[in-house]
Amino acid sequence: MFLELSIKLVISFFGLWAIAFITGRKTLSQLTPLDFLSSLVLSEIVGNTLYDDEIKVSHLLFALALWTALSYLFEKATTRFVKFGYVAEGRVVLLIDNGDVNQGLLKKYDIEFKQLLSMLRKQNVFSIQEVKYAILETDGSLSVLRKPEYEPPTADDMGMETSPDRFAVTVIDKGELLKKSMKGKNIDMEMVKAEIQKQGYDDIEDIAYAEYGDDGELYIIPKSKKGKG
Repeated sequence: MFLELSIKLVISFFGLWAIAFITGRKTLSQLTPLDFLSSLVLSEIVGNTLYDDEIKVSHLLFALALWTALSYLFEKATTRFVKFGYVAEGRVVLLIDNGDVNQGLLKKYDIEFKQLLSMLRKQNVFSIQEVKYAILETDGSLSVLRKPEYEPPTADDMGMETSPDRFAVTVIDKGELLKKSMKGKNIDMEMVKAEIQKQGYDDIEDIAYAEYGDDGELYIIPKSKKGKG
């Protein structure tokens, strides 16, 4: 009994390490809700297997191998198929847009003002009035861009020439045009397409990544040529 339990423990240890290595290492702050649920299910599989004498080592190996394969395939699918990734992992949500709180999205995601304020305080922001943009990330964290007048002293304050902060939304990812990568922010896709052609790109699939800024500028990263890198 003790020998079989020891074997199961060793297999579980290296099996979990292998799953984390194969499916991609993430910190706790990077885990999506789907990642969290997957971890819970995996812990149940391993925990129930360890102390059930009717479940053999071969059963444990099979369960870990199958779960690893499923996790790997799902991870690759969310990476390869951009739109599927947004469906599976969710989209970022613009809760505060240019100083205006989107109360409809707060209600949709069951976020009260006191919760929003708590999340802002963790970003060293103690008043909604200071916020220009606030984005709810897919992992549940909040990213904040303050209004210029509430930012700490900068190079501009010291008389150095600077440019204003730029807020941008992803519009192309891996050659696919994303009409709504951020909830709460609408982008004129016709303007985006016109800017793409203006910059000399005839085929969107030649673009690896592009973001459209609130200043009307489109920043494009072309796909690397095969054989490089």
